[in-house]
Parts: sequence; C-alpha cells; structure tokens
Amino acid sequence: MKKFLFKLGLFVTVTLLVLLSLPLLDGNAATSSEFMAAMSDKHKRLASIDRPKLILAGGSNLIFGVDSETLGKKLNVPVVNLGLRAHLGLDFILNELRDVADKNDLVLLSMEYFMDTKGDEDLHRLASYYNPQALAYYTPKSNSVFKQFFEYRHMLYKKLISDWITKGGPAYNRNDFNRFGDGVKHLTMKAPSVLGSRYIIDSNKENEIKVLNDFYRFAQEKGITVLFTYSPYARSEYTLNQKELILLHEKFKDRMHIKMLGKPGDLVYPDSLFFDNVYHLTKSGRDIHTKKLVQMLSGETKTTGVNVRLVPAE
Repeated sequence: MKKFLFKLGLFVTVTLLVLLSLPLLDGNAATSSEFMAAMSDKHKRLASIDRPKLILAGGSNLIFGVDSETLGKKLNVPVVNLGLRAHLGLDFILNELRDVADKNDLVLLSMEYFMDTKGDEDLHRLASYYNPQALAYYTPKSNSVFKQFFEYRHMLYKKLISDWITKGGPAYNRNDFNRFGDGVKHLTMKAPSVLGSRYIIDSNKENEIKVLNDFYRFAQEKGITVLFTYSPYARSEYTLNQKELILLHEKFKDRMHIKMLGKPGDLVYPDSLFFDNVYHLTKSGRDIHTKKLVQMLSGETKTTGVNVRLVPAE
C-alpha cells in the first residue's frame, strides 16, 4: 500500500510540475510566437489609427487571401486585417468587433462557409491565454480562477502534443504576419499537393443570420458601416457544394440585413490558386482576390464616407 501511495504521489507531483511549466515552453504573451498571440499585434495597429479605417474580420481566408497594403492604397483608407481562425466562431469574432471598432469605421466581414456561431472552446482559451482581452469575447466554462488555471494548462498540454505530432507548420506563426495583419510567409512557399478544409456545406445558417443581424443593429447605433462578402473558394469545392451554396445565398439575401457584396460564385477561383486549403490563396490568387475586393469596395467607400488617406506612419 505504501509503495502504491508513493507511486501515486510521484505521478501527481510530476503531472503538476508539467502543468506548471507548460507556459515556460512558449514564453509569455508579449514574446510568444504562438499564432493566436498575433491578435495583440492586430489590436495595437487598430489603436494606433485615429481616423476612420477599414477592418477586415473573419477567418483565416483573410490572412491568406488579402493584400491589405494594396487594398488600403487603392481605397485611400487605413486597413487592419483582424482575420485569424474561422473556428473561433461568429460570436467571438463579432464580440471582438464590438470591442475594437469605432464610429465611422467600415467593417468587411468575410465568412468561410463552414463557420458556425459558437466556435471551438479550446481555441477560445488559447486566444484568451495570450490575449486576456479575449476573455470578454466568449463565455468561459467557469468563472473560477482555479478552474480556469487548469483549463488553460489542459489546453496548453493538448497544443504541445498537437504541435509535436504535426511538427508545427510554416506560415502559422505570429512572426509570419506583416504590420497590416496579413500572413506573408506562404507567399514564397511551395504549395502542398493536397488542399485541406474540405467540408460538405450545410445551408442551415439560421443562428449565423441572427447574430449577424444583432451585430448590424449594434453597428447602426454606433455609426459603424458593415458589409458582408463570402470568402474565396476553390472551384472543385464550389462545384461539389453548389446546390447548398445557392440555397444559403438565398437565405442570406432574404433574411440578413447587412449589405452583401457579390454572391458565392463571384469569389470562386481555380484550385491551382490555393495554398494549403480551399480557402487559402497563393500569392497569385491573393493578388487576383485583392483586385476584386478593390472593385467591390471602391464604390462603397465613396457612399459611406470612409475615403481617407493612409495614416502618416505608413
């Protein structure tokens, strides 16, 4: 019995030491290279701009699909790319916008077709671990500091194992963003041979439409202009899901109050223009998509009043 208790105590001690030491493996929030820590850098850019700006909000299609510097110069407006992960969910992304968008800003929402409202809880915890302000963007499982402590470490442990198995991944690092919030590492990389993020699309988006309309009302009250566009999409996946996407678009047209720029088919590109999944564009794809966004947005900035020069620091 004593031998068993000794082994049990040793196991518990080692486990606690591992949990306590996990944060040391990736530094702190200020110096971490963790992908989700890039949220802080994006927020710093937002805070540095004291005039109306264009905020890009959505999933990683924005990181891999937009040249924000070119977009800003063409539209004469400062641009901040807030895009991170579609799996954060619409609730999280829209709550972040409620926190950071200012009067007279223009918000462009770019939504991946599989994005839902709630998002992934582990990803929420990861975001808030490196960016404490993100605690206000979702509802934690527990408000207990003690429970949150162990939830964070459980999340970090899972991340550590996942990173070890996958050996991490180039282009998914905090240091791979430029000052506008765009991902740039992949622009000079060879694209993998297989595209990921292939899903059978479901046109049932009632919850998504509801939270989008709620955000629209908030934006109206705050003097924020909101526009909606679909994300870029690989042609093979569009062909596979075309019937559902047509139904989805009709529902959005009929029930969503936010003005839509284009329809799903307008932002479909050949598979050869995608990097590692069906929403992430290569450099050539990004250039084409950015040009299309400029065309879509150029008339909107004139009618909304968001037509200003870039900040001097640019």
